[in-house]
Amino acid sequence: MSNVEELERENAKLREEIVLLRQQRDDFERLWISLRDRLHGKKTERFSNQPFLPGFGPEEEDVDAIPPHADEAPDDEADEVVETKKPKRKPRQATKVGSGIPRVEEVIEVADEERACPCCGEPREIIGYEDTEKLEFRPASYFVRVLRRPKLACKKHEEVGVWTPDLPPQVIDKGLAGASLLAQVITAKYRDHLPLYRQARIALRHGVELAESTLGDWIRQSAWLLQPIVDAMHKRILRGNYIATDDTSITVLGAGGKKQSKRAFLWAYLGDTGDVVFDFTMGRSRDGPKRMLDGYRGYLQADAYGGYNQLYEDGHIREVGCMAHARRRFFDALKTDRTRAEMVLAAMHELYSIEREIKARPNEERHAMRQARSAPLFDDLLKLIRALGDRVLPKSPTGKAVTYFVKNHIALRRYLDDPSLRIDNNRTERAMRQVAVGRKNWLFAGSEAGGHRAATLYSLTVGCWELGIDPFAYLTDVLERLATTPSAEIERLTPRDWKSAQQ
Repeated sequence: MSNVEELERENAKLREEIVLLRQQRDDFERLWISLRDRLHGKKTERFSNQPFLPGFGPEEEDVDAIPPHADEAPDDEADEVVETKKPKRKPRQATKVGSGIPRVEEVIEVADEERACPCCGEPREIIGYEDTEKLEFRPASYFVRVLRRPKLACKKHEEVGVWTPDLPPQVIDKGLAGASLLAQVITAKYRDHLPLYRQARIALRHGVELAESTLGDWIRQSAWLLQPIVDAMHKRILRGNYIATDDTSITVLGAGGKKQSKRAFLWAYLGDTGDVVFDFTMGRSRDGPKRMLDGYRGYLQADAYGGYNQLYEDGHIREVGCMAHARRRFFDALKTDRTRAEMVLAAMHELYSIEREIKARPNEERHAMRQARSAPLFDDLLKLIRALGDRVLPKSPTGKAVTYFVKNHIALRRYLDDPSLRIDNNRTERAMRQVAVGRKNWLFAGSEAGGHRAATLYSLTVGCWELGIDPFAYLTDVLERLATTPSAEIERLTPRDWKSAQQ
């Protein structure tokens, strides 16, 4: 082999290494940008640049006009001028005080010398009042409810002894906490995200010394009492035709503390009746969804996590994709491939606009408009994305977004088949946000049993939030009624039925 041939082969090898290193550099740069934006960037995915509307991109035969790679465009090429619509700033909302807030009148007294008329000196009479309202705050207060039971005895027959009437049913036998205090502890932790040690400090400022371990015992006993209500909600969700689900991770401490901590998961299941049920698992395997959805027949809306795949095999459960997950991938590709990403996002924006327009319409009308407007738009969007797939690198952000959409396009399109289905799973993600915010405060679950208790109490507090119910009022009433409610009628104590009864 001549020196020239050897140099040429070495040169070709070096060129291949350069290409590989450039790809690795681009991957690391994209990863760095992603991590930077997670820490310091805006969390919103609002998209206001829509250069291709009312259509959403060039005609199919013009796809080749798009440069194969954004970094191959000439350096001296002028940037495309895109009209940007500035999002309208929401008007500042006025402070509203509900009619149920009590008013305490305070009359300002007028001194005698101020009553005198400046002209004649005679005292002036009150002809009316001018009211000025100030919103004040009175700190929450503890009080001790003393249940005084008479002790009865017969003076003629002392051998009969003393008789005392029984106590009314108590939430926790021989416990200090009443229903309202238990409801406050649960609401403060699982709705207002106050860890138990903070609640103990707040109580101490009010003159009540509560050990953190005592608060933990109250949480444990309350969760055990409320579990039948969550079981009834779970059964009702399985009887429906639609369930949306999502999961998020939490940390569970082991016996050795932080060194033996494990990554566990909370799963949310939302039914079409407004019920929300959480489940806790020590891993993210398919066993959790399989157990929770055993016997279910209907639609399941979730992300493309592989743990759900086995559920769809027998055809009893039909997969519904989440457009928000697909959209998020193209939104992330804006930084590296703006032209292509904008075309796709513009089309998705149009699909969402149709959903907002038909949201309040009857099912029949909503289904007809979806078939007439959304279905052709979705099919054109799929054609565009497939065409773009031939023009991008598979491992680039755009390539990954294209792969996700094409792979899951049947599930993503399924929302068009039934007017009761939703275009995305954002409702479940909003419910999971309650866990995400709380996780930043209480940091971890103390044990596996603690994770199961959290799932029970999140089911009720997030269920109240979903239905617009005050969780404190709900839990106070339900905890008092649990002891006298037959097990056959426990479904009446679910947040949905409780709200209907109150109305």
